[in-house]
Amino acid sequence: MTDSLPSPATVVVISAFALVYMLMLLRKTLQGKFDLYDFLMLSMVAIVPAGFALFPTLAYLISHLTGVVFPFVVMFGGLFLVVFAFLHTMTARLHRLERQNCALIQELSLLAVELKTRESGQPSN
Repeated sequence: MTDSLPSPATVVVISAFALVYMLMLLRKTLQGKFDLYDFLMLSMVAIVPAGFALFPTLAYLISHLTGVVFPFVVMFGGLFLVVFAFLHTMTARLHRLERQNCALIQELSLLAVELKTRESGQPSN
């Protein structure tokens, strides 16, 4: 187990990526471009690999508990789970926005018809 610890260069690269990415996400969240949920979901892309690189003993423990030989398989499985959860949420948001868009178009059309009837002098129902 100790012979397969990540090298210091790997830990530095993954930590630098995680730090830069998290700062970028934080800045966009503070600017209002992302909400808190998006920040949390997107930050998992940096937190999960950093956790496995910075805490290799924990990674091996999780790997052993799940019955997987290689910890990186568990890490990529966790990342796929995060991406799936984010995709599911985005799909639900998109569906809700499509319904709202349809309702707004219908309401706008009804208002346009009412405006035309008022301009032509006909009483509306």
